[in-house]
Amino acid sequence: MMEFSLFYNVPVWVAGLMCIAILAVSLEFGFRVGLKRREHWKDANSGGGAVVLTSMFAVMGLVLAFTYASGVSRYDARKNAVTIEANALGTAFNRADLVAEPGRTELQAILLDYARSRVFELGTITSDEDRNQVLKSTLDELVKIWPATKRVVEQGKAGPIEASLVAAINGVLDAHTIRLAAAIDKLPRVIMWMLVFISSASLAVAGYNAGIQGRMSRWRMSAFALVLTFLMAVILDFDRPNDGLVTVSNFSIESVIKDMEADLMLSK
Repeated sequence: MMEFSLFYNVPVWVAGLMCIAILAVSLEFGFRVGLKRREHWKDANSGGGAVVLTSMFAVMGLVLAFTYASGVSRYDARKNAVTIEANALGTAFNRADLVAEPGRTELQAILLDYARSRVFELGTITSDEDRNQVLKSTLDELVKIWPATKRVVEQGKAGPIEASLVAAINGVLDAHTIRLAAAIDKLPRVIMWMLVFISSASLAVAGYNAGIQGRMSRWRMSAFALVLTFLMAVILDFDRPNDGLVTVSNFSIESVIKDMEADLMLSK
């Protein structure tokens, strides 16, 4: 049985080839059936053929538009989540610099290690196993933050500086949740199959009408199929920010990491 996650377990270009193959077969199938039924219908517009084709293209365009907009929205949410986390890490690191030793350097070093674990190299997360491994490694660093914060706060009388530090650390923990939620928020897998089904059905009806007329401009229909495939590939790419062409930049977190490393070097 074909799983709904098939398009997410292969490279984007392979998914694109699968889509164009499905659309091409649908178009040719509809054309061949139309040729056989030509003598029965005589006219492609008879039996509501034109109305059906126009309606199917309208539905396909509507679904593509809404799905594309949804993909862009989720992509923007992922970019914003990275920026929010970078700001939270920078704020927590700077406030940790205000508390006294012992504990200050340890907490800053833990924040730096955690920040490094939040940089995900492009092309390294291509399967569920990769995602689970990356999540485990970053959680291993995350769980060290709060105990180190407690040690800093409990070493003396807590004051405004310690309170602001705790608030900043909570911001880091919250940012982790925000970014995790944005990363796992994907297009429902069945939607991609719905797009393929609607597109292939529309091309099959278009090929059927062309078959009834006895002729079909293959280069025009092929160009249309390529455009549909490209749109579906882009929609799919929005949901694969680490192994596709539409990627989420790590620049903001990498900049924060460089500042952390420089501050720690100066403090030694």
